[in-house]
Amino acid sequence: MDKTKQLQYLNRLMFEPYEGGGETKFFFFQFLQGSGNELLKKFWSKNSSSRMAFELYSPLVKDSEVKDFEFEYQLPALASGGTGPNMDVYIETEDEIIFVESKYTETADLRYITESYLSPGYYADIHGGKTLDERFRKYPYAEDFAKFCRKWQEIMDANESWKESSDWFEPKQETCHLSGILFYIFDPKRRALIEKKKKIRLCNVFWAMDGDRMSDMEQAFVKMANDLVRNIVNDNSAKYPFLNGLDFQMKAFSVQHLLENPKLLSEHIRTIELDDNVLLEFEDNVYNKTRKNFRSSH
Repeated sequence: MDKTKQLQYLNRLMFEPYEGGGETKFFFFQFLQGSGNELLKKFWSKNSSSRMAFELYSPLVKDSEVKDFEFEYQLPALASGGTGPNMDVYIETEDEIIFVESKYTETADLRYITESYLSPGYYADIHGGKTLDERFRKYPYAEDFAKFCRKWQEIMDANESWKESSDWFEPKQETCHLSGILFYIFDPKRRALIEKKKKIRLCNVFWAMDGDRMSDMEQAFVKMANDLVRNIVNDNSAKYPFLNGLDFQMKAFSVQHLLENPKLLSEHIRTIELDDNVLLEFEDNVYNKTRKNFRSSH
């Protein structure tokens, strides 16, 4: 990216404040605080999903329906230490909390680690010197989440061809996001917010290249994830009244479909668009290419 264009982005990142959640916010600090060092290199790459997300979603801070908004929103981590997962985008409307994972040219690495693809922190009885219940802060769904992880491992092992495919969807990453969102939901500090909002969405939004679609793997994971969270909510609503009426949905759709229908993201958001020149730039970069043409990192 040339220097003139970089300066234009830096001006928007650093010097255009907005109001969200009762605070004055700047995009620049959100990207700096994220764990991925996005502004060091990734944001400026022509293959960058960070910049695509910035172009797509940053205008939403001017939408009257959007009550809060952040990039690189950090979710809570397991109690065994480490950094919580970052969501590319966090959006609040009057009755929704929307988490967005954004993919442009990334290729998921589906070749499994020798013993287990998912971190044993999410399913082992003892890990890092802590029990499963301790790692999940003694919230009532620890074993349910562990079963989900073990079941997913079995499904992946039974579908060897999935591991060799070139795909945009990363189950390992989404398992971390699901865990973080459940911690977010059950956090005592957020229970009033959860009770008010009632709708929580986890959206995987990908740039569709040749051959990209909702594969059997993605469909299986999304169904299992929705069943997991909904069962946890239903099983614990009596003990935790703030969960009553909570509507969780994980879904996936392409940027192209989002541009045609912003309601895929939210019933309240009327417009999602890209500047024509920016849209052309993103299209030209992947023209006649598939995910196999790109490295896994962006």
